[in-house]
Amino acid sequence: MSECGGCLIGDCNYVWKVNSVPQETILHHLLVEHNIVIASIETVYSISKYCSYWSHKINSGNVEQFLHGINVHSDCQNAEAKSFYMLNDTSNEDRVLRFKLHQEKLQEVLKQQQIERDRTNFKIQCLFCPDFLHGNRFTISSHFFEDHSFSLGHPDNVVFTEQFIERLRQKMNKFECLYCDKVFRDYKTLREHMRKKLHKRLNPSNTEFDKFYVINYREFGKTWKDLGSNDKEEKESKQRNEQLNTTEDWDDWRDQDPDMKCLICNDTNNRLIDLKKHMLYKHFLDFDEMTSSLSYYKQVKLVNYIRYKIHDDICPFCHIPDPDIPNHLITIQKLPETLFREEVHSHQYIPENRYDDEQYLFPSLDNDYLLCCLHDNTPPTSSGPDMPLIIPDTDIDIPDARKLELSRSLEREAVVGGGTTT
Repeated sequence: MSECGGCLIGDCNYVWKVNSVPQETILHHLLVEHNIVIASIETVYSISKYCSYWSHKINSGNVEQFLHGINVHSDCQNAEAKSFYMLNDTSNEDRVLRFKLHQEKLQEVLKQQQIERDRTNFKIQCLFCPDFLHGNRFTISSHFFEDHSFSLGHPDNVVFTEQFIERLRQKMNKFECLYCDKVFRDYKTLREHMRKKLHKRLNPSNTEFDKFYVINYREFGKTWKDLGSNDKEEKESKQRNEQLNTTEDWDDWRDQDPDMKCLICNDTNNRLIDLKKHMLYKHFLDFDEMTSSLSYYKQVKLVNYIRYKIHDDICPFCHIPDPDIPNHLITIQKLPETLFREEVHSHQYIPENRYDDEQYLFPSLDNDYLLCCLHDNTPPTSSGPDMPLIIPDTDIDIPDARKLELSRSLEREAVVGGGTTT
């Protein structure tokens, strides 16, 4: 039997099924029927448990004892002031309650995430074709990405996978675009719109799907955007401290070096080591790892390839168009620190056959000083990079060293004397 939630007011018969009724519907009932507003609703991780707790408090005492009253005056003449009541986290009791609900929700999400990680018997119909997808989460994600160029995000960051996909299916069944939420008259028109507008993807700014990503439960009251902002400040602070503690002897020459632009965003730096750290910490792009075995010219091609794709608003890793590539990479890569990746994600590596083309020898950026700082990382060989080592057969007659040296000496004498030997 499904768990049900009840209204804050004891004599109200309004009930709802947990996880079945949208939170907005519950908030609308409280506002319209009882003039009650729950502030900072994004920090309430279980509306049913929150209402249940305060229902006991409110119904056992005076409403004003727990709710903040607000009188609102209408612009109409002779209209009486209307009283509204608010629940917010300014009181210690409410704040503690919200934090406890967050901890319970986090444990529930991590438990569900582990169940889905171990599960291998998913059976879900594809959103874009008649195929039924069997197996684990990676099988489903691979089908979406490889067959339809659609990404839900990294599987280790997705939770309540079946509910997530069904929610997307409901939107598409109503001919609603997954990216812009615009509704069309039929499926054919929707499909054509998503193809032409490059809307076969999820909008990172749409909070409707936040509950399906583990990162949004990581810290109380913070989403992936907040965590990304905090991480940026921490990394920048760490970089500044490292620069202050450096023992480099050429610090006074630093300002003379031209700025180098980041491969992903518009940030610049005149030190290669700092630029690499920025790309690693901010965009999860390990430049040293990606170029560890590449020749100079292949590194040039790789850099120019990435710059061309970023200029065209196309992810250089997955080829999915996105006007905000930095946020696209964060959405895919950002995972809770307590979790481990099950495999090296494709957004950390670009196959050589994508960029190993002569067209990428031509710079995408004028005066790209980063290209001047590259070094050949191929291992040195005495036979050259493409020359195989030739080992003579063992049955070849190798002349005695003394005879060979005598023969060479006679040849030198003949050349110097201008004559011939007989």
